[in-house]
Amino acid sequence: MRYKFLESFQLPNGVIVKNRIVLPPMTLRSSYATGDVTDAEVDFYRLRSGGPGMVIVEMAYVSKLGKSYVGQIGADSDDKIDGLKKIADVIKAQGALPILQLSFGGRIAQQEAVLDGQLVAPSQVPDHHAGMPIPRALTSDEIAQGVLDFGLATQRAIAAGFAGVEIHGANMYLIQQFFSPHANQRQDQWGGSLERRMAYGLAVLDEIIATRDQYGSPSFIVGYRQSPEEPTTPGIRFPEAVQMAEVIAQRPIDYFHLSLKSASQSPFMAKEDKEPLFEKYLSVLGAVPLVVAGLIRTPAQVEALVQAGIAGAAIGRELIIEPNWVQKVMAGDELGLRYALSPLDFDLLKIPKPLRQWLLTRFKNGLVMTTDAGFDPQMPWH
Repeated sequence: MRYKFLESFQLPNGVIVKNRIVLPPMTLRSSYATGDVTDAEVDFYRLRSGGPGMVIVEMAYVSKLGKSYVGQIGADSDDKIDGLKKIADVIKAQGALPILQLSFGGRIAQQEAVLDGQLVAPSQVPDHHAGMPIPRALTSDEIAQGVLDFGLATQRAIAAGFAGVEIHGANMYLIQQFFSPHANQRQDQWGGSLERRMAYGLAVLDEIIATRDQYGSPSFIVGYRQSPEEPTTPGIRFPEAVQMAEVIAQRPIDYFHLSLKSASQSPFMAKEDKEPLFEKYLSVLGAVPLVVAGLIRTPAQVEALVQAGIAGAAIGRELIIEPNWVQKVMAGDELGLRYALSPLDFDLLKIPKPLRQWLLTRFKNGLVMTTDAGFDPQMPWH
């Protein structure tokens, strides 16, 4: 069988992606304490970059204030460029387009990872999970500097040889926090109305586009990742998220990345609505390609999504388990695809030690990854 998802497609900037499989950003927690790249990270990406068309490297913090967790990759200073280049080079050598995701942690960051253990956020409102500390509200100067930091990190991604960057506006990190009426209770230019809650994410996007225009080339890829809902009241609901996506799509971006619990899910905060969320986004994105992530494992799942109109399927945990997923499908060896992970295969699969420890803790009764517990900032595939 010849799958459509194995065919190439073109981004709005003219770049050709060799197929529609995307390795999404995953939390390896394996960088040095300084944020510098380790050999374990390079080996992980080398093994998984031969099949997908795009590889999105796990989120890199743009400033020390924005660090999210211990072991996170940094893009906050020029001395990180050489390490980042090692990852970009190994991905390109295997045939994929390397994309660096850029992020700022905010109120869900690990206290032990951030400066002085003080979490920051749009407002002094803790995350809704029990036991989370009260963050400090960012000042106007800090917000403005944070926007500039995303641009500076983009310069470093360009210097390191990445094909593009992805803005992490999903999964409850800072950009989503600014969009959220739960996290953002400001009454200045950065909060209040829907338009002002959009302002931070759009400012970051505009800064990165300006940086691309000044320091990169027209072929440098800019993507944006978003989550459409959150479980709090008040909280983000999909009509607002889709509205922001429509505004984003009017900018010169190259793809939009939708982060879901399940790729074909309908709204979980409006259960009477049975239309899949990705279809709602397709209706407003126009020519901007849509990449969807969410518990995608099998060729049949991917093909159904592509036939329904998505440009790319982001396969996370399955590419942890099966680095040769694309190659096996291309060879007609679908029976050879592995869907379970044994601790005896950790070395073979180049899984870094911090991720091994997380997997062993999370899946005490076996490492068959067939269920999804929803968003958890500790999960490696976010």
